[in-house]
Amino acid sequence: MTFREALQTLGIEEYHDRIYNSNSHGELYHLEQYFYMAEIIKDKEEDRKLFPEVFKDIVKHAEENWKRPESVFQHIAQIIIDSKQT
Repeated sequence: MTFREALQTLGIEEYHDRIYNSNSHGELYHLEQYFYMAEIIKDKEEDRKLFPEVFKDIVKHAEENWKRPESVFQHIAQIIIDSKQT
């Protein structure tokens, strides 16, 4: 699976450039979480429908409340995990 394919599986391919370029130091370690998330939901139709909405809500919240909202893309998996635990 390529990075673009992972984003397509997640339904967020329009965020490719923002995700890829979100690390201010140019590091790409954060991309791995998108492959894991895609693998987890690829066969779960309901999750595939829900994921883009959840993702976009988190991004919107970061844009409105974070000092550096682009960093949300580096932490998205943990944010989703934390939101499920509350």
